Amino acid sequence: MSKVIVVGGGPSGMMAALTASKNNHEVILIERNNELGKKLKLTGGGRCNVTNKRNIEDFFDKVVTNKKFLYSAFYSFTNEDLLSFLTESNLEYKVEEHNDYKVYTKSDKAVELINTFKELLLNNNIKILYNSKVVDLVINENNKIEGVVLENNTKVLGDKVIISTGGKSHSKTGSDGTMHEILKRYRHTVTNTYPALSPLKIKEDWTRRLQGISLKDVEISCKIKKKKISKRGDMLFAHFGITGPCVLIISSYINKVLESEDVELNIDFIPDISGDELRKAIRENPNKNIVNNLKHILPQNFIKEILDVLGLSDTKPNELTKENENKIVEYFKNMKLTTHDTLGIQVSMVTSGGISVKEINSSTMESKLIENLYFTGEIIDVDAETGGYNLQIAFSTGYLAGDSLQL
Repeated sequence: MSKVIVVGGGPSGMMAALTASKNNHEVILIERNNELGKKLKLTGGGRCNVTNKRNIEDFFDKVVTNKKFLYSAFYSFTNEDLLSFLTESNLEYKVEEHNDYKVYTKSDKAVELINTFKELLLNNNIKILYNSKVVDLVINENNKIEGVVLENNTKVLGDKVIISTGGKSHSKTGSDGTMHEILKRYRHTVTNTYPALSPLKIKEDWTRRLQGISLKDVEISCKIKKKKISKRGDMLFAHFGITGPCVLIISSYINKVLESEDVELNIDFIPDISGDELRKAIRENPNKNIVNNLKHILPQNFIKEILDVLGLSDTKPNELTKENENKIVEYFKNMKLTTHDTLGIQVSMVTSGGISVKEINSSTMESKLIENLYFTGEIIDVDAETGGYNLQIAFSTGYLAGDSLQL
């Protein structure tokens, strides 16, 4: 039996601790907060988007950074394995097929998942140290880890250490990047970190007039290094710019570029309706106003604001010039907006960047630089789109690390 120390009580840390314990290791879980899974409560808009019911092969297309690194993790503990684990743990879940096959707890409450894990940890005799912040590692002259040092200078010694401390997003939940700095001292490379799944700031001031307007199933596209990126989903206009699932996903593909230049976004608010169909709808009833003609296609308040921006709010279809018709079509089918920044890492759902995957054995999650040191979850340089994929990364890497420990 080995003594295993897991640092971080988020989803990947709890899964790593539980898996290690079931493999007959003595496990200590160290959590800097006074509760487990603090950040987990924020997932899925508070509803806890546990995973996704799509085929596991489809997950790789949803990974934004370093998808190949996750092959062993995803196949060692698939989304189906996770759902079986939840069922065996008497936690009910639901699959929202109409909502991209996202999986939520049946109660829509993250605390139910956290309590299930907590009960399992205690039932498996895992010792949990709350309010305990790790400030250093204990590494011997043979480059082998022997434990960790807490903020009060107490040393917690063990045979294996699993680091599950997360990235930098939502630092108030405990993931503030402290561990990145510690690992740098021991020669580990931390790649640049960026906000991922973040709202976007928009330069065009007139969009502030659209604040609070939400749109369903829009298509947002842009070009990055001559490569077109296109995503579909819901979005919302806000006082700073735009947000919503589709915007968050796009942000993960352009966050690195935004550090040095602006990005032009092209938004099609009705991707399933062609330009010609829209033109026909605009002029369908020539004596009615344009809003009435289009209200079955787009939200009425959105149409009114756009027509007002274009100075066409009082124009009837039979008074509409071809030039102004083209403007309306352009704004609804190809609105051009300029984003110059994300809303920042504090509000981003996940962190892009972290411990370089080149320095981690993808088959075991063990460090290639320090013996018996393992990594799980968001501290690794991997991130994915919204939809339960990031949590599956956490559970899969946590499982693999806990299952890879030698007795």
